[in-house]
Amino acid sequence: EWDGWPDGNLEYDITSKQWHDTGNLMFHWAYRVGGGDRKGKETASNWEQGKRCTRSCLGIMECDNSGCQISIRPHGDIDRRYVQLTKGCKCGAQLSHRTCDVMAILWRWSQGVHFRNIVIHANPNAGPLSLIVGLPGVNGPGDSVADISDVYLNADRVSKDRRALKRGADTSGDQFIRGFAEFDDEHPGFILLSVLGKVTVISVQSRFMRSQLVKDTILSGPVNGMVNDAAHGWWIERTYLLMVSSTYCPVLHCWVPGVLSFTNGASAEHFKFHFLAVFQSISLEAESRSIDLTDNHF
Repeated sequence: EWDGWPDGNLEYDITSKQWHDTGNLMFHWAYRVGGGDRKGKETASNWEQGKRCTRSCLGIMECDNSGCQISIRPHGDIDRRYVQLTKGCKCGAQLSHRTCDVMAILWRWSQGVHFRNIVIHANPNAGPLSLIVGLPGVNGPGDSVADISDVYLNADRVSKDRRALKRGADTSGDQFIRGFAEFDDEHPGFILLSVLGKVTVISVQSRFMRSQLVKDTILSGPVNGMVNDAAHGWWIERTYLLMVSSTYCPVLHCWVPGVLSFTNGASAEHFKFHFLAVFQSISLEAESRSIDLTDNHF
């Protein structure tokens, strides 16, 4: 049965009786009604020429307090929404308007209504079990989250990930440091060097990448040695760089990265730390293979 929570990529043809029985496809979403073209008629013989109208989702208002689960339905009038925001949450924290630009389109014609909802809403309210079974619609349950992965057959896992998605990513400084430390602990040796400050450089390397920095023999032709580059435009912040030191792999017949570094600039200090990581990893690789490093290696 229709539950008033349309979500996802939906497209239905419903009869006039279904339209009436569902309260004109009643929505629980807060939405704004918009008109369509003036040419459409409810007496049209096909839905494409029917009377078109739209329902634009207004999103939800959420509390800024991460420990508060309150969400509020926004008013349709913009002035009343402003009053909601200035009033704040019952817990004393501020409210923020989480907008959603999804639009449902309905065509009324002589045989009923054609309904289309294309983009997934940004304010899902379905519980874990509903997400596993599939959100109900006019023609039965929709897609299940278990289609993504079998792990989502577990309601507790669905509940956990659902909460994380609704709250959004924690981008605070504390979370970054904690996440960085956890990543380093879970992937020992992957982070070669980390310098955080005015000059920030984070260098990473896999075991295979390190093995490519020291060759058993000198390669002939223009592939011997190392190629260094710094890519602009890789990160959102245009002044940040992705520095790469690569060597040629004769087995793969291509150039492979030996060290990758995030840098927040291109000063001599940034390059100094990147190449410090390069030389340290060369030294470690040579030592692990009982190779004595000499000037000839450079």
